[in-house]
Amino acid sequence: MRSLQLPGLCLVAITLAASTACSTDDVPSAHRGRMFDRTGALALYAGGDGFNGPILEPGTYFTGLYDQVRTVECSTQTEREQLTSLTRDGVQFGVDIYVRYGANCTDDVVTEILKTVPADQPAESARFVSAKKLYGTFVRPALGESIREAFSPHIANDVNDKREAILNDIKSRFVELMKPQEGKPALITIYELNLSNMDYPDELDHANSARAVQAVLKDKAIAEREKVTAETETAEMKKLLAQKEGAAEAAKIDEIGAALRRNPEYLTFDMQQKMPEIYKAAGDKGNMIIAAPGPNILVTPRKP
Repeated sequence: MRSLQLPGLCLVAITLAASTACSTDDVPSAHRGRMFDRTGALALYAGGDGFNGPILEPGTYFTGLYDQVRTVECSTQTEREQLTSLTRDGVQFGVDIYVRYGANCTDDVVTEILKTVPADQPAESARFVSAKKLYGTFVRPALGESIREAFSPHIANDVNDKREAILNDIKSRFVELMKPQEGKPALITIYELNLSNMDYPDELDHANSARAVQAVLKDKAIAEREKVTAETETAEMKKLLAQKEGAAEAAKIDEIGAALRRNPEYLTFDMQQKMPEIYKAAGDKGNMIIAAPGPNILVTPRKP
């Protein structure tokens, strides 16, 4: 009976070895990878040389009994960071930052990342380095240092006036820190860095709001004062205009009076010219007709 079981057990072992020896592994889209040579008892502990072979493009690959495919995520990612830093006088400010980045997935860089950056999980089964892992390893520390160095020379009251200069300083410092060391490739490509907002402490927010309100009230008071000044000037000009018009009218009256004194008969002549129209209007309003008197009645002979 035992002699019959032994061949059966050997057959099962051979079947299991054959089935496990035909394993495959995938390189997902937006990833690149490399074969990692492993060994074990069924391989009589032969091999196990670690990374070998070319960089693998997305696809499915035969891995054999123990080997694995380790990958690096190459997709473009966007991260939002809310970081804080202290000014020289100990006031804490916050900055909202958006970073668009991705692994620089050339053959040399993928090889370097797989050698130097641990996988996302420390477990033996972890087989990939994600973009977030690269971000946390290289980008976030550089951002934190850039913000600290940009804020630390200033006191809190200067931040309002130097806001744009501080944001530009953060960006330039970060770009400088992300430059690769001489002779080494850049592991991460930074496509875009946007500093979207600066968060002030509550006390400074209240102070800034109060200053803004005072500025609005000041502008309103200035506008009211300018309005009163303009209305006063307009009234003075109207008064001056009335005086000028009165002087012109008085001068006209003086001239007319002097002319009438020189020619008193003109009044009689003017009245005589107007009488027909006066009588006509009176007749249109009533039932009787009034005839104008003869000219010799109204004309007073002038004494020699």
